[in-house]
Amino acid sequence: MPLTYPRARRIGLALIALMSALGLIAVTPATGGTINSNLQIEAGETFELGGGQKGGFTVTGRNTGQVAVEVLGKAEGAGTPVARGTVAPGGEVKADFAPGEMALLRNTSGARGAQLKLRISGDTAALGMSYSANP
Repeated sequence: MPLTYPRARRIGLALIALMSALGLIAVTPATGGTINSNLQIEAGETFELGGGQKGGFTVTGRNTGQVAVEVLGKAEGAGTPVARGTVAPGGEVKADFAPGEMALLRNTSGARGAQLKLRISGDTAALGMSYSANP
């Protein structure tokens, strides 16, 4: 008896579920998920997010501290970051970053730490995160 489309599809889905349960394949979203963060950036430092990822991502949130934070984007292979704006204390941020681009969140104070409550969405599966000293 030939397989009809609905029956073949049921068999295929059952096979995928069985292989996944046995650990033979992993079924995960290609672009990752959402990251929620209560980010702290020390005085005189920059938080570096992404760079080299295949898809774009979006950073939204609020500055919950008492120090302004500068938002910059650095395209893959570029030497100089491009300013996107400054988020004052209590202000909100929404910035989109292209595939391969790095988001830079720079504490503008050399004496006080900065705090942000962020939501990062899009291609978050392989986003690198690090800190560096402000230039």
